[in-house]
Amino acid sequence: MAKTVGEERPTKRPMKKRIKHRYDRHMPNERHHRVLVWSLFFTCAVTVALQLLYPLDRALPLARVAGDDVGWHTHEQLAEAINTSFLESQLELVVDGQTTTQIPLASVGAEPNTEMMIEQVLRYPFWQRFIPFSILVNASAVNQADVYYTSSVLEAASEEQAATLSFEPVNASLAIEDGVLVATAEKRGSSVTADSVYQAIADSNPTLGGVAPVVVSASRTDPAEAASSLEAVREEAEVALGRRVIITAGNHTFMPDNTTVASWLQIGTDSSGEPTLELAADAMSSYFDMIDKETGVPAGQTNINLTNGREISRDVGERGRGIEREQLRERIGGWLLRGEGGSEFDVEFRDIEPSVIYDNKYTATEEGLRTYVADAAERMNVHIVIQQLDGEQWTASARADESIPSASTYKLFVAKWLFDQMDKGLIGWNDAMLGTTVSTCFDRMTIASTNPCAQSWLASAGRANVNQYVYDLGFSEGTTFTHPVATHTTASDLQRMMLGIHDGSIIDGAHKDRLLHSLATHPYRYGIPTGSAGEVWDKVGFLWDYVHDTAIVKHPKGTYIMTIMTKGQSYATIASLTREIERIMYP
Repeated sequence: MAKTVGEERPTKRPMKKRIKHRYDRHMPNERHHRVLVWSLFFTCAVTVALQLLYPLDRALPLARVAGDDVGWHTHEQLAEAINTSFLESQLELVVDGQTTTQIPLASVGAEPNTEMMIEQVLRYPFWQRFIPFSILVNASAVNQADVYYTSSVLEAASEEQAATLSFEPVNASLAIEDGVLVATAEKRGSSVTADSVYQAIADSNPTLGGVAPVVVSASRTDPAEAASSLEAVREEAEVALGRRVIITAGNHTFMPDNTTVASWLQIGTDSSGEPTLELAADAMSSYFDMIDKETGVPAGQTNINLTNGREISRDVGERGRGIEREQLRERIGGWLLRGEGGSEFDVEFRDIEPSVIYDNKYTATEEGLRTYVADAAERMNVHIVIQQLDGEQWTASARADESIPSASTYKLFVAKWLFDQMDKGLIGWNDAMLGTTVSTCFDRMTIASTNPCAQSWLASAGRANVNQYVYDLGFSEGTTFTHPVATHTTASDLQRMMLGIHDGSIIDGAHKDRLLHSLATHPYRYGIPTGSAGEVWDKVGFLWDYVHDTAIVKHPKGTYIMTIMTKGQSYATIASLTREIERIMYP
């Protein structure tokens, strides 16, 4: 359109003024209000930036595992925290509303889904990072133990606990109350089946690092004799209580009162199932203990001194003297129950042999080492192999070729298989695997000691094929990946593996360096590393009530390799064994 004379073209407002105009229109008028708005904006912006930069492999700042703060923990640190808490987890079996027993969660065949629990702590979806302060409200707390069970182990444990939780009913019995003969109430028994224990444990929600109640169903069983059925023997009991008992032992005379005599009587059943009066042997034994204490002579103690299992000397203790209990019990029983004999009883005494204490010392010799190892294996249910690599080159072993569950020590064999696959060009460190890389998976297997990566490699190779692979390397058939319950190995095979790592005959070069790094930096240093005065490269294993440790040790006085496999023991036991072994080898 043509511009008319005298008409002014509208001037375009500068960009800066337009921005200021919009800013003034939307911002508060008061200056301090504007400062607050800008402060909030910059705080949110900085928070989002920090959230976007927060590492994917670190626990969130407020994350907790078993009640403990694990903020900023690495994958390996989280694995240690979870596995340590798992070993402390207990189940409290409850029958009829009463706590009966506590058992370790690991002892019933439970294994932790460690990676799943770690993922719960690390999980922080990327889109949430754009929400200011979401890092503080998104933190997870792992309080429940995510576990799975080995059926055969849980079945065996359930049978054992069912036997413990079941008890026979208790018949009514007689007692003196306020000078009157009364029948104490009967007690119902409890019958617990292995199936009920199994199902209760399988359905439970274990507390990580704590105690979780497990309610076990039970059926009640009635006693054969109730208080109401004792009238038939009440008169017989009253007659028995009317008979005095006088016991003479040396220069001492004992006259038990009616309450004591009543405690010696109980109700049983005869061959026809009818209630009958009989002796309560345990109560009588307690009274005899009192007589022995006053009239007898305690037996001494024979100390036998051994060196390397051979007797060197002995200090023979004195014989003691005690009452002849069985004969006295029969005579008192005949008098109380049947009126046989009289009320006075002269005690006969018998000699009591001294107790025997063995004091075994072990010399700083190969013989002393071998004797100690043999004794430890017999006393503690442990399997041990020791080999010095320099100096005197002592060796010692006990139960070394017995095949038992390997726990995580089997991962040494998986590492060897993996290295061979790499040498063939079939696998690379940067290959993708289980949402990460082979390199990270290897660290999870050997440092964090979690299972998914190792299990995945075994599945891809085929367990039977891995068996043949390790046999071709010269390991025994005591190592097997196809056992129906769990992978098995022997102390000898683990010892052979560690020796082959040390001298490079099985794993060498860069692969050896990578594995040794894992064996030196893992967090489970409670066994051989705790007990040794040297530098230690070790692989641990813990499964159910099995705890193992196999290690290369550079002691200040020499280098040695040692494997200790245990059942029903702990890392503290392994550390104690290590200290004593080093005391013998390197005095």
